Amino acid sequence: MFEKIAWDVETLTRYGGLLDQLSALLAEPVGDPSVGATSRHKISGSPAPWHDEAATVLMYIHAASRDLEAELRQLVAERSAPALVRRTRWARGGSDANTREALHTIVKYVPAVADDVARDAGTLVSGWVRRADEVSDIGMAQRWTALPRLPGQMPPSCPYCHCYSLRMSRDQVRCTVSACLDARGERLVAVMLVGACSRQSSLVFADGRELPCAPAEPEPEALEVAEALEVAA
Repeated sequence: MFEKIAWDVETLTRYGGLLDQLSALLAEPVGDPSVGATSRHKISGSPAPWHDEAATVLMYIHAASRDLEAELRQLVAERSAPALVRRTRWARGGSDANTREALHTIVKYVPAVADDVARDAGTLVSGWVRRADEVSDIGMAQRWTALPRLPGQMPPSCPYCHCYSLRMSRDQVRCTVSACLDARGERLVAVMLVGACSRQSSLVFADGRELPCAPAEPEPEALEVAEALEVAA
């Protein structure tokens, strides 16, 4: 049980972990939280100017981790010195760093409490990890970016769900709307290709459909290679 709680806390708190990913999503508004990601062509009413789903889960973990830490702290104190314990509420500060500290303190307290309490604590922490994993856009905040666009124009919209929801990582492209399916009835994926003669960039989808697009910015490594070749020539 201890190893599982420690692993779940590490999953939440490590650099680039679930807490970092949830925080990175906060500034990304969504048109429909039930399917995640980005803004639609037409939205009825004004969407929240943040990722409401990610914000709800993040604030819940902030509060729940402090509640669990305080409860375990009280139980550990009662077992070690019951005559000296007073029922006072100990509150931790509200920063992100304090949330991480609360989670790590939970791991330290678990071996000192009864087995059933440790088991309940493990269930709670696993539930936080599961809730964070279930956020629609989790894992995409750092690795996937919007498609390039021509000056003065919007980036291309998805030709299937008609949302501005296409994201790319290197030359791979996907639609972030989980319910969006291609002509084959499968999740939407595409690659960005450049014509050998025309040098025109286009998105080629798995079902054969093509969509013109602006060229992607070259990777820094590719620029360094090109500059080295020019110097050598």
